[in-house]
Amino acid sequence: MATTRLLLKEICAAVREALADYPFPAPDGSWSDVRVFLHGLPQEQGDACYPFVIVRWISGSMEEETAQITRLRETVGLALGVYASKTQEQAGILLAELLDCLRRPLWKGRVLAGRFELEEPVKAEIPTPRTRWNEYHLATIETVWNYVWPSRGLEELTKMERP
Repeated sequence: MATTRLLLKEICAAVREALADYPFPAPDGSWSDVRVFLHGLPQEQGDACYPFVIVRWISGSMEEETAQITRLRETVGLALGVYASKTQEQAGILLAELLDCLRRPLWKGRVLAGRFELEEPVKAEIPTPRTRWNEYHLATIETVWNYVWPSRGLEELTKMERP
């Protein structure tokens, strides 16, 4: 499996595991498990996707450290969405709780698949809305993962290019 694809799948699995059986308020008034999506929200879901985490690749870089070692860095963002109909205070508390539910397990399990290592710092933010406050609230976590292509990296790349 291609390395970036494997990293994204591993992060999704780690997020699902960290949030298993930890419900948050849903728009229909119930409590719902957090749904995890890769790259974006499904269009057909509408409000039903709250609460959610989107795992999305942002950027990557590659540098040769030595003739045998190539280090890759992948920046992966997590967008967190919660529903809070009562107050901005409720929204802030729910986002803080969801951030806490994710940041500690991500840091604690900062090596994924035996090859991807989470770098410091792990940045988290609740962006200020540009238009208006509403019932849906978002936060972000930015993670940077590094890994080294094994010396057989060229062989690995050649296999990935074959149909």
